[in-house]
Amino acid sequence: MSDGSAAKIKLKGIYMYQFARNVLWPDEFSKGDFVIGVYGDESVFQQFSKSYTNKLIGSQTIKVKYCSSLAELKSCHILFISSSKNGAINQINKSVDKQTLLVSESSNLASSGAIINFIFKDSKLKFELNKTKAEKKDLKVGQNLTKLAYNII
Repeated sequence: MSDGSAAKIKLKGIYMYQFARNVLWPDEFSKGDFVIGVYGDESVFQQFSKSYTNKLIGSQTIKVKYCSSLAELKSCHILFISSSKNGAINQINKSVDKQTLLVSESSNLASSGAIINFIFKDSKLKFELNKTKAEKKDLKVGQNLTKLAYNII
């Protein structure tokens, strides 16, 4: 893995941690472990796991899990979908829990499937936020996150 891609993965991890800290889940999701799932990219899983396993989101301990099939997508607070799995966004939406925050990395996915979508603009990592979709899933997006979004849908 080149330094450039390792740095990008690390930056995505930093953003994911901020998403976790700045989104409010319904009360029933505020107990037990805080689960971050990674679907389809082992290097992202390894980085997230190394950096964030056992850190806290409120009183919840972060656990990072790798998902290799649609059946494994349940019970995640946040699910990162690698670009290699973007074609399955409709099936992914049907497979996850209602309150899962979907994070993708492809153009136009914030309008068609994910709540947060990583994009590169001027060779910088930024993200789009679909606030309407978040609200439909009973997720309250904090003001800090809204301000940081490159684009809000």
